[in-house]
Parts: sequence; structure tokens; C-alpha cells
Amino acid sequence: MVKGAKILGFMFNAQKSLFPVSWSFEPGIPDRHIPETWVTLMLGTHKELTNGRGGGREPYISLWDDEGRRLGQHWVENYKYIPDNNDLNKHVYKIQHLQNRDPSRTTRYVMISQFKLDDICLAAVQVSNGKESTVWHGDLGEYCGVEWFLSERSLPGKPDLKPKCIWLRSEKGGARSISWHTNDMLGTPSKLEQYKKDQKKYLCESTPRFGWWYNLGPSATPPFYRPPLKYAFDKEAKQEGGMLSPTDTFDMKLNHFDKDVAWMNNPAGTWDKMTGTEILKLGKRSQQPEPESPEAQQPEASNSTERRDIKRRGFNKDPSHLIITEAEGHEASLVCNSSSSYGWDVASRREGKYCDMTVRKLYDLCDSIHKSNCFDLERKVLVGHGGISARGEVSALGVPKKAYDSTAHWK
Repeated sequence: MVKGAKILGFMFNAQKSLFPVSWSFEPGIPDRHIPETWVTLMLGTHKELTNGRGGGREPYISLWDDEGRRLGQHWVENYKYIPDNNDLNKHVYKIQHLQNRDPSRTTRYVMISQFKLDDICLAAVQVSNGKESTVWHGDLGEYCGVEWFLSERSLPGKPDLKPKCIWLRSEKGGARSISWHTNDMLGTPSKLEQYKKDQKKYLCESTPRFGWWYNLGPSATPPFYRPPLKYAFDKEAKQEGGMLSPTDTFDMKLNHFDKDVAWMNNPAGTWDKMTGTEILKLGKRSQQPEPESPEAQQPEASNSTERRDIKRRGFNKDPSHLIITEAEGHEASLVCNSSSSYGWDVASRREGKYCDMTVRKLYDLCDSIHKSNCFDLERKVLVGHGGISARGEVSALGVPKKAYDSTAHWK
């Protein structure tokens, strides 16, 4: 089979309809079944957007088999950062299965946790042991309401596919951990047809399939399917297909799982939808971290100045940075019209729009038609109701003042 030809994941088009993605990072896939899991992280941001410190500090990575038994973990070394380049060879984490009596077991559940002070924005995660390979894309997180932003980076070899990236960050309101059921990320035809029957319910209201957490520590366990799900075979893709009992996977009620728990009493994956077993809510953000994770709880804004700064920034990660883009799929209206976007101000040449991310307000780019209450791309300022005078003086009436120290140009 041609490299990258297998369907390992799925994404969403502009109409939020699912489509399969035949992409893989071959150096991140072992050439045979091995007793470890290789996890490849693809980020959506550059060092220019992270204070020159790469993609942020490395996250914790935890793995479980289909029975909910832990296989292994990548534990973070102090002050080790993810490389800021787009060389995925440097983003492959090879995790040995040292926490299970049978190291040949295949990873079926993954949790990625960021409990350092640096934010990271994940665009894609490939998981493989040589026997089974899958790819999770950030589009799913955005679809289900996780904080997200546009990604400059496309899938290597697929320049038109730019997954959205989702934030793992320590500030209040941001997810610190995400978890998912790996084989449910396969984008095979019968699996996607099943999801499309009720996308939100299958993908966002079936928490073991995909969940996100404000405070779930790296030594905690997310919910698992018990008993393990059974699947049909997709004859067209010659891979795993849809579930045999699909509706058994739905959460019993909306918000069934408390996203603010710090850890869960779920040592063997005992969540059982059929018997109504509840996950115990053992810890909140205000409580002490679990003993195995001394950095699991980072303080929220430490003083009044920091709290005021966070409030002033609104949904803007850095008001002094501007992104100017020409790419399709990077329309400013996407981030402005979303209730979960978080990032930088965006000016889209293709769309002719500008988004002030502090308040998520959309403006036209100034041109021969729009001469006031618009964004002047050349001056990089908002033009108020008075427009620009004959002497070049820019009106600030009715618009916020903008001052950019840096600009990124996305193609």
C-alpha cells in the first residue's frame, strides 16, 4: 500500500460534515508490532507565538488498553520543550509498555495533559504500535467546544488540509487534558456514516470516545467503555468499521461527567453506561493535586494585576500580535463567530475581514468601499467612524486602539 494511503482519521469541512483523511506520518509508525506506542504530536503554532520557547513545554501522555488497564506513560522532564519547528521526527514520543503484564497490548485510550505554565495548541496526534495506527485531529476538539484556534501548519504532504488546533493551557477556562478512544478516530466509510446520523451525540456526548477536562491530572483515569465496544468490518476500506451497538455509547445525560474533576476513582475502567455506574467526583481545582503529580495544580492568576491582564485580553492570547492570512479556511469570521475560539487578531485577505479577538468583533478590511469602521491593513489600525482625513489622520472614534509589535503572514 502507498504510504499514507490508509484512512487513519477524519476532519470536518466548512459545513461541519465529516470526511475521511488518508494521511499518516510514516516515521512515527513502527515497521512491525512492538511492545510500545509511538505518539506523534503536531502543533499548530510557531515559536514566534510562544515567546521564542518552542511549542511550549512537553505534555504528559498516558496510555491504556481496551480494558482500561494502563500500558505506559510519558512523564515530563523539567524545562523540556517541544521543538518549535515542523519536523515531526522530533515530535515522536516512544512510550514503552512498562505498566502492564502484557506489553503487547494495543493502546486504545490516550490522555494528553498539560500542567506546566506554557500553553500548547495541538493540531493532530498520531498513535501507533505498528499493528494499529490512528490519527486524532484538532477539528474534533473545535467541533465539541474545546478552546481552539486556526493552525498555520498543514498535514505534511497535504497542503490543503490544515487541522484546527486546540489549546491545552493552565489559565482558567482552558482545558488541561483531553482523552479519546483511538480506534473511534478512524475515518472509514461505515464508521463515518454511523457518526453522521447524529454527529454531536456520537462525537461530543459519548465521553469515552472524546473528552476534555479542566483539571484531570496525568495519573488520573478518564472514562472507558465497559465492556469494550465491538465493531463490524469495513469492506470498502478493509479496516475497522462502525459499531455493532452504536447507541450504547451515549452518555446517560448531557454533562454526565464533571469536567472540573482533578482525578477519578476509575482504576480499572469501571464506567458502565448500561448499569448507570457514576464516576465519583473526588477532586476540584481548589483541592490539592494527586501525590504522583506535584505540579498538577498550578495557581490561577496569582495577583490582581495578572487577573486584570487576563480580563483585559479577553479571548486574545497576545493583543500585540497580528496574523495576516491568505489561506482558505483561515477566514476571520470563523474565529469571530465561534464561542470557543482563543488566539490572536486575524486579518483575512481572502475574506476581506478582520477579527478583533479581544472581544471577538468582526470588521471589514478598509478599501474603496469601506472607508470607516474598518481595519486598515497597511497601517495596521482600526479606522473609526470619521475615516481617514485628507492629511492621513486616522479617526479613532468608536473603535479600540490597536498597536502591534509583531506580525505573522500565513499563506
